[in-house]
Amino acid sequence: MRKSLMNHKNILAAIDIGTTKVACLIAEGDPHSSTLHVLGAGQYASKGVNKGIIADMEATETAVLNAVHAAEKAAGITIQDVVVNVSGTHLVSEIIQLSTPIGGRIITDADVNTLLSQATTLEDSRDFEVIHALPINYKVDDHKDIQDPCGMIGSRLSGTLHVITGSQSPVNNLVSCISRCHLTLRTLISSPLASGFSNLAEDERDLGVTIIDIGGGTADIAIFIEGMPLFTDSIPLGGRHITNDLAHGLSTSRTQAERIKTLYGSAVETGEDDKVTISVPQLGDTTQGQALSIKRRVVTAIIKPRMEEILEVIKSRLEKNDMYKIAGRRVVLTGGCSQLPGIRDLASQVLGKQVRLGRPLKLSGMTDLTMNPSFSTCAGLLFFALRDLQQGRAPSLERPSWMRYAVEWVKENF
Repeated sequence: MRKSLMNHKNILAAIDIGTTKVACLIAEGDPHSSTLHVLGAGQYASKGVNKGIIADMEATETAVLNAVHAAEKAAGITIQDVVVNVSGTHLVSEIIQLSTPIGGRIITDADVNTLLSQATTLEDSRDFEVIHALPINYKVDDHKDIQDPCGMIGSRLSGTLHVITGSQSPVNNLVSCISRCHLTLRTLISSPLASGFSNLAEDERDLGVTIIDIGGGTADIAIFIEGMPLFTDSIPLGGRHITNDLAHGLSTSRTQAERIKTLYGSAVETGEDDKVTISVPQLGDTTQGQALSIKRRVVTAIIKPRMEEILEVIKSRLEKNDMYKIAGRRVVLTGGCSQLPGIRDLASQVLGKQVRLGRPLKLSGMTDLTMNPSFSTCAGLLFFALRDLQQGRAPSLERPSWMRYAVEWVKENF
């Protein structure tokens, strides 16, 4: 049984449940600014998640508890309320139109919330649940492209919304996992949105940018235009696939393949590839003398085609959804796989856009760890929790609160 929460009103906590690792950040939020001071961080290998979806509840629970314990130990406090990510290819992003009658009076916040809450009843069946309903713009009668309709007078209020839904079973399993860890779920946030909020500068979101978070099992995509998240997607490819390719190609274990990828991996060829020799232990061999000696160019030759495939699939998805040109020419790469040397140049070549490497912004404390791109999603989750703190909101166990918190956060920040 976990200990009770210590009395720290401004303490915030986030958990990123990924395919290869579970990460936890504990931070102190300033209600009067947008900065966060990280007090503790923890991560633990994830063996119960497949492509962003829980496949083994007990293994995932163990990973969450260990990551939380490590963060609590570093921070010297115990947490209770947490913001958690939801990811995977089961998430669906779409643009919808909604409207509600006003009756010729002044439009209020309550009218806007009534319009947005209609998104929770859009599902054709009970198999899907709305995670986010994000307003893009509004229309009052025949007047279009209104950013804030409050105070205006009209007969009908309409809105264009970006709605993200998720399959109910993965969402329920995620909620159950957090409950089994004796934690209180504050809200669920889509992983690509969280990465976007933690990595992107305000000007980037305004001018148009694509953020790509390449993790262990998935690559999450979000497009921001005029400050708003307009599109999200996820493909079931990531760093674990590169590790598996190396394990098969070099006839070695996944553990050794991961080590080789981390120490010697590159997404592009370099002039030093033939000068570096790598010792690769072979599967089934018990003597060190049987290790295979290879040049680094062999490792690069395995990694590069898979990395090209991931980027080409992302480009194809953007083109298929008519988002490739709309998103502008800027791409931000983040996530653990973005640390692969040469990935920026390869991404620029494949995607045909300007590429920079992203890392969490506006974080202080433990920067040697929290500035790592692998904590991008977790850092973004903290900013959602910070907005709740600034608005004086308490966590709620009611499931509809997930969408309400997310909607209000976006309304107040964009």
